Amino acid sequence: MDSWDLRLVSATYKTLPGEGIMVELYGHTKDGRSIVVRDTIKRPEDRPYCYIVSEDPELEHYLRDRKDLVWDVMTDERFHRGAMRKCFRVTVRLPRHVKMLREDTRIKGEFLAGDIPFYLRYIYDHDLGSCARALGTETKGNYTTQIVADLDHWNPEPIQAFNPELSVLSFDIENSLKDINGKTLIGDEIESDEEVGSEDFYNKRILTICCVLQRGGKIVEGKMFRGGERKILEDFTGYIRESDPDVISGYNIEGYDLRVIEKRATELKVPLTWGRDSTTLYGKRDQKYSKIIWEVSGRLIVDAWWAVKMDLRPKQETLNAVSMQLLGGEKKLDVDARKMDEEWAKDCDKVCEYCMRDAELSLRILNKLERLRKIMDLGTVSKLPLEDVMKNRSSLLIDSILIREADRHKVGVPLTRNFRDDEEAIEGGYVHEIEPGLYHWVCVLDFKSMYPSIIIARNICFTTLNPNGTIASPNGIHYLDKTQREGLLPHILVNLMKERDDTKKKMRQAQTKEEVLYYDGLQGAIKILMNSFYGVFASSFYRFTDKNIGSSITAFARETTKGIIRSLESENHHVIYSDTDSIFVQSPFSELDGSKKFGQELAERFSREGGSLEFEKIMEPLFSHGKKKRYVGKMVWPKNELVIRGYETRRTDAFDLQSETLMTVFEHIMNDDVEGAMKEAKRIVQEIMQGKVPVEKLVISKGCKPFNMYANPDSQPTVQTARKLMASGFEFVPGMKVSWIVTNSRKTPQEVIPYVEGQKFTATPDWRYYAERVAQTVSRVTEVWGLDEKSLVAGNTQSNLFSQQFVGEEDRPKPPAPKAEVKKTQKKLSLEDFM
Repeated sequence: MDSWDLRLVSATYKTLPGEGIMVELYGHTKDGRSIVVRDTIKRPEDRPYCYIVSEDPELEHYLRDRKDLVWDVMTDERFHRGAMRKCFRVTVRLPRHVKMLREDTRIKGEFLAGDIPFYLRYIYDHDLGSCARALGTETKGNYTTQIVADLDHWNPEPIQAFNPELSVLSFDIENSLKDINGKTLIGDEIESDEEVGSEDFYNKRILTICCVLQRGGKIVEGKMFRGGERKILEDFTGYIRESDPDVISGYNIEGYDLRVIEKRATELKVPLTWGRDSTTLYGKRDQKYSKIIWEVSGRLIVDAWWAVKMDLRPKQETLNAVSMQLLGGEKKLDVDARKMDEEWAKDCDKVCEYCMRDAELSLRILNKLERLRKIMDLGTVSKLPLEDVMKNRSSLLIDSILIREADRHKVGVPLTRNFRDDEEAIEGGYVHEIEPGLYHWVCVLDFKSMYPSIIIARNICFTTLNPNGTIASPNGIHYLDKTQREGLLPHILVNLMKERDDTKKKMRQAQTKEEVLYYDGLQGAIKILMNSFYGVFASSFYRFTDKNIGSSITAFARETTKGIIRSLESENHHVIYSDTDSIFVQSPFSELDGSKKFGQELAERFSREGGSLEFEKIMEPLFSHGKKKRYVGKMVWPKNELVIRGYETRRTDAFDLQSETLMTVFEHIMNDDVEGAMKEAKRIVQEIMQGKVPVEKLVISKGCKPFNMYANPDSQPTVQTARKLMASGFEFVPGMKVSWIVTNSRKTPQEVIPYVEGQKFTATPDWRYYAERVAQTVSRVTEVWGLDEKSLVAGNTQSNLFSQQFVGEEDRPKPPAPKAEVKKTQKKLSLEDFM
């Protein structure tokens, strides 16, 4: 019998003749080979099943009579809604039969574990990790993998997780700007994502497909496919099957390239058998992100553009702009995409080189962002195949941990709830407001581990929620203590905390840079998973959601925060600010060593008292204009860097000059040069008014949704820009960022002209509009010293600016006592708010 250690890439199942089921698990072995492990279900206990909460003997008879769907019925019990309850464990013949039972109106009883995809049910029941050891026999089959294995059994002991060098094929297409009938498709008739996805828009003749293949972290070859369209598609499909990549990638392939390829292949009747089991490319709409999700059996589709959008959030998302930002100024080759038909007719070899260059740049961006490593890290801690991690749903990651633990403790698993936007918002965290001003030697203590710590300390869980419990939250919800029943959530979080501590210890002991990066990524992924637990339990859609749990956690957190602040203020320490994430305390020492000792002592003291604080950083100085989550500080420990939160330097829809001016002002303030900050602010605003700044510093970028999602699309600068780009022959897909410069803000709607990287901008910007925007942004800071927006635009100085405000530090009035408020969460809580 052979054995293989593999990292799970994806998993699926097939139904076989005679009610057979085969589970297929695709992966990448430790020695670098692709593999599919097949398990033909033989034992009845491995078949799909669900539970129905009921003691009705008539229901049992009815289920046994449904021999078309039901394989077997057994009596069982599960902990559900605060008590052990009698259930029927219903084993069905095929996975789809569970859904058919749920839709049977004659069945009266609550279903448990009735919506778990069968391949995940298989992974949970066998307690497989993201890496596992399969024992079985090598065989042959219609697969492209290097190994086809029939499973005998999985190794019962978990194996050490590993990150293999996945093979990646990155591709790009070039197509005619005309549809197959010769019509030029660059008009502004596209009103929605559905219309952008219409028959005509993607029905364009493919000129070439070019790709690069990466193995072992290095590009090993590039391929160009040209000729007739049928030949291009057939040859490209053949190359995918021959090279057998784990990952298919490219830049915006999900929104454009794959849709063009699928459309042309359908028209030409060319099967896109890209799957490792020879199944075809398949696309379905993802409602959460309003985009097409593409699936290829046994492989990952990883769009580098989506990785850029999620991880980097740049102001401009074009391949050229991102390449210059990430890859040291590297650019695309010089081909005018607006005139692709002319460029192809003039020099098709150059267009192919241009296409190949795009495929290579896209791959290098994907590598630079370490997207695949991050996916593998989350896969390791959540014990899921990489394809499921990529779905970017924290509820799925938590399901993988929580459902296994629930099964071990005979706890019922409810169905996923429907999202409700009328759900009452829970009361959020405590906010201690900051007064405007400049503060020195500020110690910042982190609350981010507070929620998991509260869950553990207070034994908060849906399994311990009980009106007779001895643990009472400040909002009156009761929980059993650990002597009565240990909650599943505290149990899981204790194990995750220990796992993270062990991982951090291994990171400190690591001998190589690669080991340090591996363990650092792993401990970061564990932290993300731990902090996600509160998020899903405060949401309205998660299967185990109870709003009492989310409200109890925040109630305990508010009381803990207020208790810490009261204690500090009673000792005459100045609490400058606090929110749900952290607390800012002024050090009594005006030097680094004393402030470090002060911060460390506070963290240790309040952690012993249940506050779970981590000493995060020291800032010298710190500035805020008096709004929560808006501050700038010079971090002097544990490293030296500028920390900016909430200001336009961090917003991707701010134009560069807006961000740069604010940064210049901040740098002067951080160096205690307030007068210099005021002078710079006035100088820059006046230079804009006079048109003395580069136009590329005025570019505004923002994502453009499908046009019909706007109440009045004609009034939107994003829509106006997108339409003008398409009219000029540029590619546009809803969700992409578009860039423009405002040329007339006095018109309704304001007039904007697209800005394209590398092309000369010939229109005249609306200089006053930009001066006022910069003045509005900077005045939030300068108003603290008396220089308001109007004065910046007018170029004058208020009378009290230098006479009253520029005084010595010892003469400045002390900031008034901070006000406090309890923040009520206005928006509906979703997992995005917590990831």
